[in-house]
Amino acid sequence: MGVRTVRTVLEDGEFFCPECGGDRRYQYGVGRRFLLVCGIAVLPVSRPASSVECAVCRFGFDPGVLTVPTGRRLTALLRDVTRALAVGALVAGGESSPAARAAAVAAVRDVGVTAYTDELLGADLYAHAGEDDGVEALDALAAHLAPGGRARLVAVAARVALADGPYRTLELDMLLGAGARLGLTRAEIDRVLDEAAGHMPL
Repeated sequence: MGVRTVRTVLEDGEFFCPECGGDRRYQYGVGRRFLLVCGIAVLPVSRPASSVECAVCRFGFDPGVLTVPTGRRLTALLRDVTRALAVGALVAGGESSPAARAAAVAAVRDVGVTAYTDELLGADLYAHAGEDDGVEALDALAAHLAPGGRARLVAVAARVALADGPYRTLELDMLLGAGARLGLTRAEIDRVLDEAAGHMPL
């Protein structure tokens, strides 16, 4: 006689493993302890319990761990948000400015979209649907960024807005809205905007 845990795998995929500190494959399943008689599981001795098991370290975690974005997902979100903020800054003012467009293209390339061009920027501007562009990605990313990372995103958009001159009213509205959505206070946003303006050439 003895006791054995019988685990049924319900799904698998990729997650961020807290133990390994990186993206790993996982198996999500339900385990239950059974009493063994002559090696055969005959009687459950515990309630079913779900868990997530890392394929590398074999540690088990609460299913809530799957709500944490993978590193790959965070990278994609960062690129999407940077692209949306750059486009939003142009739409608010400077859409026809070569300097502002060049700053927007450079901002997107800096986050790893190396093939981004002015032609792709033009397509993004054409497809721009309004204030809701990038909101979902921005909300999803904000919860996983340190305050410095949130401020950096606002600074990127601010540099695009400043590329063709001082902030316009619509640009300021856009930047303040983005900063608030990222969880920054008004004082923090103002500091970022002032610092960005101070680093722009006269």
